[in-house]
Amino acid sequence: MSLLSGRYPLNGKWLWRCRRRSLPLVIALLLVGCAQSDALWTVTHNLCMNNYHYRRDPAPCQQVYLPQDATQGYSIIQNPRHKLHFILVPTVAMSGIESIALTLPGRPDYFGDAWLMRYRLMAAYGAEVPEDRLGMALNSAYGRSQNQLHIHLTCLREDVYRQLQAERPYIGDDWRPLPDRLLNHTYYARRVMQPTAMGIYPVSSVARHFHLSPPQLADSGVALIPTTFLGEKGFILLTTRRGWDKGNRASVESLLDKRCAILSAPPADVSVRE
Repeated sequence: MSLLSGRYPLNGKWLWRCRRRSLPLVIALLLVGCAQSDALWTVTHNLCMNNYHYRRDPAPCQQVYLPQDATQGYSIIQNPRHKLHFILVPTVAMSGIESIALTLPGRPDYFGDAWLMRYRLMAAYGAEVPEDRLGMALNSAYGRSQNQLHIHLTCLREDVYRQLQAERPYIGDDWRPLPDRLLNHTYYARRVMQPTAMGIYPVSSVARHFHLSPPQLADSGVALIPTTFLGEKGFILLTTRRGWDKGNRASVESLLDKRCAILSAPPADVSVRE
């Protein structure tokens, strides 16, 4: 059933079983796909929100943000198995990238909000983390395990980082395919020259360029990658689409590495000019 219908069923039996386990284990189960597709919403809505309302404690979430406009609220979850992996989950029910709210005027800026999670990642790491080693991802409807919209923030895979560093000269202001396939899949990319992710709205950008309605967006995945162009801060927007390549489910989360091995790797030797 669609989350947009307003009749999304919360599975009380699953939640009752969860309460008998430790909360970190509950979160871990849903993050590795061992729980049913409503688990993320159930934990966020029935545990984090209730605890926040009655105790001012968002546990098991790290944070619950509820502005006056309730449609703009979100929660933050830290993966107990990978402490440098954070997830933003809206506090209102919406299915995913195909949610109509992401393309309407006054839409919530979830990617901008998710970018703020980097400070939590750095706190968990215990040191500064170069921003260009990070990435944010929103999977397609066919490349996700949970049917509540959620944005991942963690480190880039090292091979993805090195390829994007090398291909920066070919990424312009308009959407164009990357010169080489990324992880064996076709990706389109464009750049946005600004120091913060606020106001970029990657989903709307993809919808406009490819002329996609909200239901058609279900086949797409989008990622937002911080980088520099000629020393100036900016972001690379990436998108891929189910069916563009064999086996491509547009699960752009695959660009990320929750173990953050890149933080122990030597700096990339990028000899091409930006």
